Amino acid sequence: MTEPKGKEHDDIFDKLKEAVKEESIKRHKWNDFAEDSLRVIQHNALEDRSISDKQQWDAAIYFMEEALQARLKDTENAIENMIGPDWKKRWLYWKNRTQEQCVHNETKNELEKMLKCNEEHPAYLASDEITTVRKNLESRGVEVDPSLIKDTWHQVYRRHFLKTALNHCNLCRRGFYYYQRHFVDSELECNDVVLFWRIQRMLAITANTLRQQLTNTEVRRLEKNVKEVLEDFAEDSQKKVKLLTGKRVQLAEDLKKVREIQEKLDAFIEALHQEK
Repeated sequence: MTEPKGKEHDDIFDKLKEAVKEESIKRHKWNDFAEDSLRVIQHNALEDRSISDKQQWDAAIYFMEEALQARLKDTENAIENMIGPDWKKRWLYWKNRTQEQCVHNETKNELEKMLKCNEEHPAYLASDEITTVRKNLESRGVEVDPSLIKDTWHQVYRRHFLKTALNHCNLCRRGFYYYQRHFVDSELECNDVVLFWRIQRMLAITANTLRQQLTNTEVRRLEKNVKEVLEDFAEDSQKKVKLLTGKRVQLAEDLKKVREIQEKLDAFIEALHQEK
């Protein structure tokens, strides 16, 4: 139905097809038993923690790196919206920061200094750290609310975390040998790679299972729905009038009436002959 329509396309059934499609999709419900079965398959796939070869290891690292890069890009955009354009954009595009963006920028710089002093900082700021940041900013004439500090910290720490994870991901590229032989190396704790491999494998198995179910079961169920909808529409005169329209339909209706009149006339003439 979504394919381009050629010159020989007959549009008389387009409305009917669209209505049947919408009603069939509305009636179709995924098999509950299949959902339970899929849940078991996913659970079993996630239980497997054994990466058998280097190719799977590299694929998991690529998957992990791709996910981290996407999140990092979103975070960079969020920070840019928060602090406004950098000096390069301000010069090239004649843009300025708003007052709020200036406050966010000063807060970001202060938080980055604190994070640089302690790169192993936990994800949340303590209340005394928020007070310290606020006082440091006030000493430079920047009035800031604690909630603004928390919002800025969330993005700053998120970017720091994602960059650290990406660096660790690059280190783990050579970690398959250590993983395969169960060596313990504090620098090469690559459990994250195993986690992403489990997720990737689960997604692949899920997609394959859904594909099989669509082919073997759901298509037949959907086809049955389409037949039922067509039968229901066939019994509904108002639906037919609404969905089958156009000059050809009207001409067919007129011809039908003419044929009925002709049949009645023929019957009348035949009855007259019989009387004579």
